[in-house]
Amino acid sequence: MPSLRAVICVFRVHLARLRREAGPFLLAAIVFPIAMYLFANAIRGAGGGDQARLRFLAGSIVFSLSLTAISWLGYLLLENRFTGRLKLFATLPLSPASYVFGILIFGVVQAILGVSALLLLTRLLGVRTRLGLLPLSATILLTMLCLSGISVIIATRARSFSEGSLLTDTLGAGLVFLAPGYYTLDRMPHALRFVSEWLPTAFAAHAVEAALAGSYSFRDLTTLGCMAVISLAFGFKLMRFREN
Repeated sequence: MPSLRAVICVFRVHLARLRREAGPFLLAAIVFPIAMYLFANAIRGAGGGDQARLRFLAGSIVFSLSLTAISWLGYLLLENRFTGRLKLFATLPLSPASYVFGILIFGVVQAILGVSALLLLTRLLGVRTRLGLLPLSATILLTMLCLSGISVIIATRARSFSEGSLLTDTLGAGLVFLAPGYYTLDRMPHALRFVSEWLPTAFAAHAVEAALAGSYSFRDLTTLGCMAVISLAFGFKLMRFREN
């Protein structure tokens, strides 16, 4: 069972690292997503109106969450494992659950900072939303839990640091670009539609877009919750905390 004190200690260790290594986090959580929003708007041109801008903003928020949860957190987990830092954690009176929950809280805090910055920047760019704070918060939490579970699985099963880094970088961006976030499902090739609409990032994009419009999507939130439980359960089951 996770210990609150141990969870907080793991969180503080990684928070201290973030203060020293803020550059990659800023790129993953803010710079790349806002650049994708601007790119999508430039490609759209004058068509689409406010609904398209909301969809692009939702896509960029999910892009930020995916890069934060998979690419950035996954990199930290891999670094902990392959540089020997995980062995130091394992020698402490620390359970695997405390370690993972400390990482998850760290990721959720980063996600909140990144999404808040994106909302502020896009508001300065003229995007107006009828933001539903509660459904957006629930979507951020469930998306981060689901995608962080994927990071734990990759960091646990990767045979080398380079293999794990390649997987986290590929999935961090790939799960967004393959999902109908920046575009609608009817723009996808028929052969890929079934796969893309069942990606966690697809449900996250729909839920975020609904929250930005002042509503909520119970189906998407429920599905994200189930995916989060499954991915974290697999992550816990596969983790070889003491062995690594």
